[in-house]
Amino acid sequence: MISWLQNKLQKHLLLVFIIFAVLIIAFIVQIGNQGPIGGGKEATADLFFYDTPMNTEAARVELVRDSQLSASLSRNPRPSQNLAFERATARYIANQNLIPEPTEEQLLEYIKTLPAFQNQLGEFDAQAYNMILDSISLGGAFSKNDLRRVLIDDYRIAKVYTALEGAGFVHESEILDSLSQRLAKWSVLVAESDLNAYTPEVEITDEMLQQHYEEFSFTYQTPERRVVNYVEVEAANYVDEIKPTEDELINYFEANIDRYQPAPAEDPEAEPAEPVTFEQARLAVREDLRLEKAREVAAERAYDLVVQIHENEFTRDSQGLKDAIAAMNLEVKTASSFAANETPIGTTWGRNMVSEAFKLTETRFYSEPLQHGNKSVVLFYDKVIEPTVPSFETLRQRIAADVRAEKYREARAAYAIELQEKLAAAADSEDSFGAAAEEAGLTVSSYSDFSLGEPAEGLDRRALSALLELNEGEVSDFVRLGNNNQGAYLYVVSKEAPEVSKDDPQYAQVAQSLQNLSNQFSAQQYISTLTVQEQVRLGFVQQEN
Repeated sequence: MISWLQNKLQKHLLLVFIIFAVLIIAFIVQIGNQGPIGGGKEATADLFFYDTPMNTEAARVELVRDSQLSASLSRNPRPSQNLAFERATARYIANQNLIPEPTEEQLLEYIKTLPAFQNQLGEFDAQAYNMILDSISLGGAFSKNDLRRVLIDDYRIAKVYTALEGAGFVHESEILDSLSQRLAKWSVLVAESDLNAYTPEVEITDEMLQQHYEEFSFTYQTPERRVVNYVEVEAANYVDEIKPTEDELINYFEANIDRYQPAPAEDPEAEPAEPVTFEQARLAVREDLRLEKAREVAAERAYDLVVQIHENEFTRDSQGLKDAIAAMNLEVKTASSFAANETPIGTTWGRNMVSEAFKLTETRFYSEPLQHGNKSVVLFYDKVIEPTVPSFETLRQRIAADVRAEKYREARAAYAIELQEKLAAAADSEDSFGAAAEEAGLTVSSYSDFSLGEPAEGLDRRALSALLELNEGEVSDFVRLGNNNQGAYLYVVSKEAPEVSKDDPQYAQVAQSLQNLSNQFSAQQYISTLTVQEQVRLGFVQQEN
């Protein structure tokens, strides 16, 4: 499908690995003012990163938010600073090469591979999946539509990376070293620690607060906010006009028959309920059909208003606009100010409504009709509240909390190092390490005679990577497990690494694994190259000679 990319990558591999000069990120983006119904008379500042629009605040926010969600789902602790643009680059390649969206079955299988939905054994965890969905349903930072969009994009992006892979190289000695590590038999002690329990006294002075405010005032900047006016055309006002025929009712019932049937019994052995007939559901069918058609009428009325504005070239504060709204018996309402990631207080607007609001400008001052529940809504630009940095006194309590948290982080990081040094000094034997760990209040567990390929039951797999740097009798640095302050120290009781050769039956498997890692690195470098080229073209970055 995209074999040309593989060929290009292989031919220009040296270029791919060139390290770029210092890059200065400069987001200078102008928001366009294209009208919602064609707007042929208006100039538009179209800004696209490849095929991703970036000429509005909402579009830029979505670009970054999607990349953050993607990194969270993959549990990437150190995502690239350019991740948002790299995703846009890979998505552009997917679009250019017509990589299709996944089917529902393919999407489900892809979801099962994501670390965010897996347990410690790397298996799909339905409970983790449902917890994320529940948090979204309860008003999390992302909607279910956001989650689905990101998952579909990431599925297609993964296909791009798979197609690009193939130009890496792994030396035989690396394969043998990795194979030896994989087959080695380990026995370890794991001393778990929760750094949150370490709460030393920290001194906070006014000078420290003032210095923090001066150095990090940009982190307290309020986001750009919008105020919009709006009118709502309610479907309820048109329900009485809808007089469905008998045939329309029957057709609607048959098209939506599942809606009117009883829910399946929880007991699989229970007798199924009798199906609901049209006559039994007639009243509900009539009510639903009338409301659905009333929504269509409301949408048409809202569209009529937008057409009037466009054809008569009404301006924001014109009497003609006021008269057109009054003639439809509509009330102009004003929403409370809101940021791009917020919903106006007192409304239940979704992301789509907020996104459309952030596309409005003084010249492009009205939106197309937007469906919201049983209402069709037209938004009108009111004003932009520019980002500001509140005064020091306004932020004093928040700054104090941030400085205190930073001091705790520094103290806990130093304590983690101090504790590692103490444990390492006491690691003359298994007993002495265990005694020192318990004296420090750590919980010690023992795991014996396991390999990296077949870890011991109960051993957190996130701790395994630390073993690769250790020999017998050594103590690891603090390995973070769970949140940033929970982790463990590993003490290697014994390590028996066998002699290996190319004849080992697992040699080919390890070679393929390392080859895949090398290939992934090559593909990542290629995507990074294309990303920076587009950033340079748009003036987002400057390449110093």
